[in-house]
Amino acid sequence: MGKYSLESYEKYKTIKIRPNPLPRNENLLKNGPFTYVSFSWVELEPTRGEYRLEKVKEAISTATNPILVLKPDLPLWVKEHDNDCFAALIRKVGSYIDSVSRLAGVVISTLAESNEEWSAYIDSFEELNLLADLHNERLIHYLREHSRGFGLLVKCSEHNWIACCEAFAKQKLQHVWKSYPVVLHITDNVCGPHIRRESYRWHASLSNLNAELGYSLALRRLTYPETVSSEGSLPLRFWFVNTGSARVYREFGLWVKLEQGDVSYELPMRAATQFWLTGDLVHNEIIQLPNMEPGNYKLSIALFFKDRSYIKLDIQSNEQDGYYEAGTIEVKVTSEDPLLNIWDSYYPEGYYPLEDPKVPE
Repeated sequence: MGKYSLESYEKYKTIKIRPNPLPRNENLLKNGPFTYVSFSWVELEPTRGEYRLEKVKEAISTATNPILVLKPDLPLWVKEHDNDCFAALIRKVGSYIDSVSRLAGVVISTLAESNEEWSAYIDSFEELNLLADLHNERLIHYLREHSRGFGLLVKCSEHNWIACCEAFAKQKLQHVWKSYPVVLHITDNVCGPHIRRESYRWHASLSNLNAELGYSLALRRLTYPETVSSEGSLPLRFWFVNTGSARVYREFGLWVKLEQGDVSYELPMRAATQFWLTGDLVHNEIIQLPNMEPGNYKLSIALFFKDRSYIKLDIQSNEQDGYYEAGTIEVKVTSEDPLLNIWDSYYPEGYYPLEDPKVPE
């Protein structure tokens, strides 16, 4: 440990946890594939005004990363104004399933590329990711004109991958992945080398064939105090890394649990996970502890989605109900909170000496 190392300037005794990564990352294989959940207009509205939508939710609940496709197959009862009738179906389906958080996206498929149909998707699927075909310039322009964020459906092969690259560049779509998913539909039987290379450059998150896409989060380091006070402050410093091709698009939060025997405390954190992309991810926060009995507690961490399902971390650690065991921490009963303002005089991840070290003689 050098004279100017980080540990030499800690203002309290800390414990540093550095979990080992899994020998082979299997999370990408589980996060990357998707399943089309396709229904034709005839299935959902065989008779005008009579909808059969229960099967849509059933299919979504069992599919892996489901992506909804409404196929505009004309029912026999449609005689005129077919665009308006299909737009009405889109609105009906949207109002029925817009809150289904398991749905990875909705493909914008239409009967005649009409504004009424496009507006139906925009108005009816406000909470879900709309996916526009990469090569549909009119649709992409319409979505931008109406300030509607969108993801991309990229249909590509080893024969047209250059055209896909050109479409990304021409329409300035390189940064779409930061907010909305890029879905890869490979039209070949296998994922070829060109597609595999470009899919990572596009930050594609899902594919119909195994292309090892998706997110893969791991904890590289966690730093916390050896001892804390009951009803006091607990400063935590996280260093995560996402080694996958894309970010996590579903809303999720960072949680900490302190456990002693049958007693446990689950504490949510204010991590801005909506801005976590790929690469290294750092979060520092001081959380307030409840009134706790003194003793040694097991400290665990978790990343939970809103439905309480969790993100599987790419680390070797004991996991239970989404919580990964990190280490132990001692809780004491004290008359004051020594860690309350501990970060006011120095930045916990910064360069601690306030002046540059002198050149050695």
